Order: sequence, then structure tokens, then C-alpha cells
Amino acid sequence: MTPHGTLHVDVRDDAVKHLLAGTSVDLQGLPGSGRSVLARAVAAELEDAGWQVIHAHGVLALRDRPLEALSVAGLVARQGGGPQAPTTAVSAAVQGITSAVRGGSTLLVVDDVDDLDEISAGAIAAAHAMSAFPLLTTSRPAPRVLRAPTRVPAAVLPGVSLQVPPLGYVDTQTLLIEALGGPIESAAVSRVFSGSGGLPGLSLALATSARLHGSLRRVDGVWSAGPELWSPEMVRSVDPLLARLSPEGVDGLHTLALAGTIDVTMARRLMPWDVLEELDGYRLLRFVPRDDKMLVSLFPPAIVEFFRHQGVGARHLRVDEAVTSAFGGVKVQQPPLGTAPWRLVGAADAGRSRVALERAGEADVIVNRLLQEHWHRELLVRRTEWEDNPTPRTAAVLLRTMLVTGADAESVLAVREATPRTGDSRELVAFDDWYALFLGAVEHNLEWVHAVLEQAREEADEWVQLVDGIEAFIVLLVDHAPDPDELPAAADIATAPVDTREIVGTVRAELLLAQGRSAEALEVIDGLGQVTSTFALARVTARPWALMLEARLDEALAEAQDLLAEARREHDVEGIVGAAYVAAQVLTLRGRAGELRTLLGSVLSSGVLPALERPQHVALLSMAAGLAADEGRGTTARTLAQQALALRTGPGPFPLGSPTLAIARLDGADLPPIQARALAAERLWSEAETLLEAGYAMSGYVCGMLAVVEEPTPLRGSVLADVAAEMPAPLVRQFDRFVAALCDGDPEALVAVGDRHADAGLVWTATAAYTAGLSALRASGAAARAAEVHEEARRRLEAWGAEAAAGMRSAAEGAELTAREDEIARLAASGMTNQDIARRLLISVRTVENHLHRVFRKLGVDNRADMSRVLSV
Repeated sequence: MTPHGTLHVDVRDDAVKHLLAGTSVDLQGLPGSGRSVLARAVAAELEDAGWQVIHAHGVLALRDRPLEALSVAGLVARQGGGPQAPTTAVSAAVQGITSAVRGGSTLLVVDDVDDLDEISAGAIAAAHAMSAFPLLTTSRPAPRVLRAPTRVPAAVLPGVSLQVPPLGYVDTQTLLIEALGGPIESAAVSRVFSGSGGLPGLSLALATSARLHGSLRRVDGVWSAGPELWSPEMVRSVDPLLARLSPEGVDGLHTLALAGTIDVTMARRLMPWDVLEELDGYRLLRFVPRDDKMLVSLFPPAIVEFFRHQGVGARHLRVDEAVTSAFGGVKVQQPPLGTAPWRLVGAADAGRSRVALERAGEADVIVNRLLQEHWHRELLVRRTEWEDNPTPRTAAVLLRTMLVTGADAESVLAVREATPRTGDSRELVAFDDWYALFLGAVEHNLEWVHAVLEQAREEADEWVQLVDGIEAFIVLLVDHAPDPDELPAAADIATAPVDTREIVGTVRAELLLAQGRSAEALEVIDGLGQVTSTFALARVTARPWALMLEARLDEALAEAQDLLAEARREHDVEGIVGAAYVAAQVLTLRGRAGELRTLLGSVLSSGVLPALERPQHVALLSMAAGLAADEGRGTTARTLAQQALALRTGPGPFPLGSPTLAIARLDGADLPPIQARALAAERLWSEAETLLEAGYAMSGYVCGMLAVVEEPTPLRGSVLADVAAEMPAPLVRQFDRFVAALCDGDPEALVAVGDRHADAGLVWTATAAYTAGLSALRASGAAARAAEVHEEARRRLEAWGAEAAAGMRSAAEGAELTAREDEIARLAASGMTNQDIARRLLISVRTVENHLHRVFRKLGVDNRADMSRVLSV
């Protein structure tokens, strides 16, 4: 099985379910989507269930040879003179098929069914009409007007068509890790993901060719990418996407590759509707609304590279001329070839072209492509403005842009040193503040931060309080949580300039949130009204965070999602990361792991890392690492965790802001469950103590609570109770009762907390409380009470969705097993070996072992015999 044979598990399971019910299935996807690999995985599932599987293949080169594809597959009976012998070639094929499927429990698989000749398709349809059997086909999208009425999926009923979607960012990373045999840095994943659009075949082709050409290299055990992954060999991987297009369709693709993401009105000026409809029918376009326009872009992005690397020829010149004319004679500017968008470029670089697409999720492809193009253009404009007129004002705007796009220290320092200190005090303060923010958020050099801002104060005049606010924020990010009451309250700066009021108020709110004083923070935020200063705008997601701490989870999630949508529309990278962080926290508490996984993949794939949101970006990476670890993807989880650690933010003010738990679980995978939990608890508690000592009360408390979930002790409970007493946030009040019940160990108290949290929608803590309570009840011999509690717990949690109730799947143990853990555990309990399970589920043996280790830990057992005993209760 090739590496991506273990992916698309949901589609595989749906296909198996339909086929077992006698419904034929057509797996439809673009070339490179993995539909053929998936078909083999489905067939293997049925073979394991005792079915016979027959394979045939449509071959485009044989379409003018009637029945040749069936003959090659051995499905054409021998013609002869006997009374039962077929008299024509077609009847021979029908008889061959019906004979092959006789006896039932037989599956006919036809890969690339669209490439069958019409006679073969008719023979299959006739055989199916005579002796109904399930048929599994694979096909590619095509415009409806070009679909032959004789195609097999249309003629064989009952049947369903299942789409094979692109992989998400994390699944693509898993694929690359398995294919390359080791971890891969996030920038390299982003580049492969950008080109392939998440199509596994293209992802593997990009990675393989890049490795052969040396642009993907292993450095210190980690695969890293050079500036350019495209190579001539990639033409062969992209060609199948273009194979069926008309000449006008190929020209249309070439035109859109040069034009970039444009609105449909402009596209109509470049080509007629029938060409757009043809391209859309082949699923090579993606549309997304933007304000009052509909934007269109090519998919997968490798098509863009295909045309841009063809070199200058007659067609290229013709298409380029048409595009330039449609844009009013203005040459379309694209990001330069092989360049990350944060590279410092001047106007002379604008003629070279390359688009970096950072998302494969259908419409997200366009959104992230626009994001990259927007910030590339913004950097060009701001750089040119500064070069033409190097003043503190133009430098401040440029530095802010460089902070958003992730400039390196050398480039930032060059701007700093080349800018004369002229102009008014506000411009100088802005210049110094943005430079200080870079030194703190990226370089973590607090000594330099203080030195820069001390110089700023000497020239700040009326803007001194603004400088104080920025300094407090930087200290919060990189060192400790300053006392929010050391900053002036709103009444004390009522007459200060607007920027000062907004920035100082915003920082004060974040300091209050770090201490769990959410109601005060919310009052400060709402008192600011509609902010206008750039820094305050970058921190608008503090409000949904405050709502979350106020235990207003639905409001927090709705506001965070609205801000995320708005940030995507406005190309606001800081808003995207900040809003996603709050939304991810709420989804975690709600137990909505599927939505959380989708959100994390979407945001982490964007490829742009704003400096002011690095701690939240690290938190998102850490959550993704935890999910990957829970799914048994050890190497993927460790790679994500290493990416988080590489950003060097350290434990800070934002809860869930480090990969400590994910790493501890990975390190403890081979340990007995009790030792693994103790290891995780020890590391988490050590981090919690460090956070609390630095004044990060909220994040320290959450980290300590995670330690207690792993291993509750009276000492830890006492420390956390003292911390919670100083934090009035309602969510902390609920956490406090949860922690107290865990450390006390009384089963009825745990069940009562589980009930309260379940009713409040705190699914994660409710499940943990129920699990601990059920374990205690079973340990005391109260089996009947445990069964009663389990059923009631599951009923309460089901109110929040099937996924929320999945943690209570096994009535006997009440452990929070995932569906896959439960499946593997029961197969192991039935006596199957790890190798048997791996083959049955189309996963690696190592993945089976990882799942079983987690099952042991959750059930509190150390071996298969004890696990079987618990599962059989």
C-alpha cells in the first residue's frame, strides 16, 4: 500500500458500507487525488471480509479497441460451437462477467472507467442487468455535456458517486513524513501543499522530484525546502489534468495562470462562458464570493506553475498580450519566482512571477492565494515608499508590514539604521514602537526593547503613555505579566490622544485577561468602542477571549468566527491567527474535534506568520500536535511540536500555548499507562509552576489543570485552588470545582461535576470528570451504579452532538476512547495480532501500537488480557 492508502478513511468506510449493501460506488476525483489507491483500499477491506475481487482497468489508448480492456482482465468467455458458447464477442464478454461474479460476494473494480470503450461499458451494464453485483469504479470529473450516456456509473443502478477530496494540511504533512521517512519543516510542507492543492499524487510528485534535484534536503534529520520546488519532471504529473481539454480550454487555463485570482467579470473579458464552463466541469476552477464580486482561480495550483515554467513561446506571448490588454495595458504583477512573500524586494523585481498558494481546501485556496498576493504587493509598495522617502513615518509602516510577513532580523535592522530620526514626535514613537515590537516578539531580546523604548521616551512628549503601553505588552509576551493596574485606567487618560487611549486600553485588557479578570477586561474593551489605531486593531480578538473566560462560550465562538471571516476578507493575518486561537479553545472545550481539526489545518496552511501572534500560532501548532498524537500519527505529532518549539516563544500568557502535553504523550507511548500519565503530569506541573511564577495566572492554571487530569494530587489541587481564588473569571470557577473533584477522588462528586459541565457544554472537562468518576465507581465494586452513570452521561453529552458523546463510547470503562481506538481495542481483544489489525484497517503496525498504548493508558491497564476483561464487562 502506498503511503496515502491510509488516508481518506471516511470515504473508504462509506464506500465499503454501500458496497456491502449492494449499491455500486463511483469514486470521483481529479488525477492525483488518490482515487485509484483508495479503490484498492476499499477492495482490500472487502477481501478481508471474504469477498472475491476482480480488477479491470480503462485504458485511454485502448478505447478504439472494443472489449480489449475486458479481455485483458480475463472477463471475455471463449467463443466456440457448443450450445452454451457465446456467439458474439459482446455476448462472450457478458457471459465472462456473469460467470466471474456468480456465487455472490464478488466485487468488480474498474479503475478509470471513463477510459473504457463503449462496447465494454455496454457489456458491463448488460451483465449487471442479468446478475446484479456491486461495482466499484473510479472516474474523473467532466463537464456534463461531455459525459457519455453509456458511461458505466450512469447505467448501473443502484449506485452512488463519492467525491475524493483533497487532503488537508495535517494529512498532507503525514503523507510527506511517511514518504520521506522523517519529519519535514512547516515551510516545506506549506510549499508542497501550495503546489499540490492537497492532491496526494501531486504532493508525492513534488516532494520526490524536489528531493532528486536537491531542493528538498534533510538537514539535521529534518527535511527542509529550498526556494523553488518545481522541476521539469512535474510536467508529467500535471499533464493528466489537461489531457481532456479542448484547445480553447488549455488557452483558458494559460490565461488564468497569468492573470492570477480575478473576478468573474474580468474572466469573462478574457474568455467566453463556454470555456469557463468547460474548465469548471473538469473541476479545475474554484469560485469564492468576495464582497459584491465572485472571484475565480485555478485548482490545483501546480497548473499555474506548469504554464509559468513553459518559457516564452508563441502561445505564451499571445495569451500574455490578451491578459495585458484586458487589464487596460497594465502588466499583471505576480509574486516573484521562488520567493517567500517577506523577502525585501524593490520595484525592479515586480516583473518576475510566482504565486504562492497556501491552502488546498477548495475556496480556501483562493483566500490564501489572495492573502499572499496582498502582502507581497503591500511589501512592494511600502518598501518603495520608504526607499523614495526614508522617514520615520514611512519606515514605521514598512516595519509593521515586515512584522506581519515575517521579515528576518537583518532586513529589519537595515531599515532601522537607514532611517534618519526626523519628523514629529508621533512618527518617531511609532517608528521606535514597531522596531521594539520586532525585537521582543521575534528576537526575544528584552534588554534591547527597554533600550529602544527608553530612547523613544526622551523624544515622546505627549506620547509617553503610549510607549509605556507598548513596553508592557512586549514584557507580557516574552517575560512576565505586568500588573495591569500599573497602567492608567480609562478615566486617567480621557484627555490623551486617541491612539494612546486605544493602545493603553488594549494592553490593559490583555494584562487583565492574563490574570483571569475577564469582566474587567471586557469593560475596558467595550469602553474603547470602535478602535482605529493599527496596534489596537491587531488585538481585537481579546474580546471573544474575554467572553470565553466569562463562560459565554457560544458568544465567544460566534464572535471569533465572525472576526475570522472578516480577517480573511481583509487579508488581516493577525486577525486570522488571533480569532482562530479563540475559536480553537472553544471547540476544544465543546469536544468538537472534527471542526477543530479543520480549523487548525486551514489556518496553519496559510504560510504567513505574524510576529504579534506568534504565541497564539504556537498554541495552534500545539493543539494540532495533540490531535495528531491522539490519532496515532506519532511522527506528524512530533514534527508539529518541533515546529512549535522552533518559534521560541516559550510558555507565555495564552493557555494551551506550548506542545508540552503532546510531547509528553509521545515520549510516554512505550511506558506503562500509569508511568506515562505520571511523566506527562510532571512536565505539565513544572511548566505550570514556571508560568505562575511569571504571573501568567490564566495559562499557568490551565497547564496545572492538565497536569491534574493526568495525575491528581492533593498538593496540586491546593495550589490551583489558591490560584483560582484570585481569578474571578466564571470559567475558572467551573474549572476550580472540576479540579477539586479530581483531587478529592469522590466518585459522586466527580459525577456531579460531570453533570454540571455537560449541561454547560464543557464537554472536555465533563468527559474527564465522568471518566474519573466511573473508574472510581468500578474500583469500589459499584458496577450497577457505574452503568447507570454512564448512560446518563452519554445522554447529557449527546445534546452537544454525536462527537461530544464519543468520549463515553464504551459503557464498561467509561474511558474517552476515540472511535478508532475503540475499534482497534476490540479487534485486539478478539485475539487479532497487531499485524492483522494493521492489514484489516489499512494502517501501519506502528499506528496500531500507538493506539493500543493510548487505550491502555485510558483504561488504566497494562496488558491485552486486562484490556479484554474491561471491554467485556
